[in-house]
Amino acid sequence: MENNQLQRKYSVFLGVILSGYNVADKLYGAVFIILMSLRGVDAFQISIVFAVSSLSMAVFDYPSGNLSDIYGRKRMTAAGFIVWGAGLWFFAAAEGLALFILASIVMSLGVSMISDSPQAWYIDQLEELGMPDYKKIALPRISGFVSAFAIVGALLGTVGSNIHYVLPVAIAGVLAVGLGVYTWLSFSDNYGSRTQSSILREIYASSADFARSTEMRFILLRSILTHTAMLAFLLSWQVYGVNELDFPVSALGLLLILFMGVISVSSFLVSYLAKKEVAAVRIIVCGTVISALGLLLVGLFPHKAVFIAGLLLFEFGLGMDMSSSGVWIQDFIPRAKRATFSSGLSALKSLAGFLITLILGIMAKNLGYAFIWCFAAASLLVSNIVLLYFNARYVRAGSIGDDQKTLVS
Repeated sequence: MENNQLQRKYSVFLGVILSGYNVADKLYGAVFIILMSLRGVDAFQISIVFAVSSLSMAVFDYPSGNLSDIYGRKRMTAAGFIVWGAGLWFFAAAEGLALFILASIVMSLGVSMISDSPQAWYIDQLEELGMPDYKKIALPRISGFVSAFAIVGALLGTVGSNIHYVLPVAIAGVLAVGLGVYTWLSFSDNYGSRTQSSILREIYASSADFARSTEMRFILLRSILTHTAMLAFLLSWQVYGVNELDFPVSALGLLLILFMGVISVSSFLVSYLAKKEVAAVRIIVCGTVISALGLLLVGLFPHKAVFIAGLLLFEFGLGMDMSSSGVWIQDFIPRAKRATFSSGLSALKSLAGFLITLILGIMAKNLGYAFIWCFAAASLLVSNIVLLYFNARYVRAGSIGDDQKTLVS
């Protein structure tokens, strides 16, 4: 009984900080481009801010995972929220390209410190309680609430921007710092292991362990393939909807809120299926096929109704994939390096995403958006082939370490 009570408290704690993070992120996301534009930053300069932010995130992400395992996952999360909040305030007050770049670097540092650390802390706390499998039910359910709060953040951002365009970013900064203090004061911390005398040697040793891991290589490959489809969607849906299908710009915000609602519903569905002991691989494959079908519909039938229906299918399948694969991956990551390996996957995916974005841009210009949608769908289907091969060749065949096997078959 006591363990169940603690598990519920840990779940609520994780839900609060992740939901709060999503609200702050959507508050910032509602106005950050228009804020830069109103302060004299042109479209090309905004793209520079984007590029610097992406690269700095990739640079900070991996070492932050090592530091999280060494100095404490909860402590790193708390410090990350405070740094991110300071970056948000800096961004709200910035004038000119140079200051916006500096602010984006500070924010990237804070976000990289937060990235994956709360989940690593939570999973280890469940293992301490002897309830490691409960994450398969709890994490998708938490993802459902987090997606629902993203809708709240988007709505608050819209309302706040009508009062003053700086207000949503300033509120996001206050919320981030508040979350940092709340995280710092709540519960005890947990740690990974340290095998080297210096931080640099520790990072090198962890990198070598990561590179030698067959599981991490397959998971990274699959992550890059699914990330390709996500990038294709992000780069194309607004431009395609407005320029090719004559959607009004005012409708895009409503569609975005609808997408987040669909992801929330699919996350709750994954939690229900996990409770019924449906295998994670089946859920992931099903979600990916649904997403691919949605993208194919959009690419093959240029019609407004098909566009909306196809993207709703894409988002629903995406929610299933993200909620289930995020838990499934954790079963292959050594407990002592949970934050390190999670951050490594995230950093390498970001670096690959930088190159993939450039390739997708060239494809869109020369081959058209119909090709992009179909290419993204093919990328998702290939990711299923990678997943099924990995599951058959290594998991079911028993070729991975006993401490990293997962009940996916």
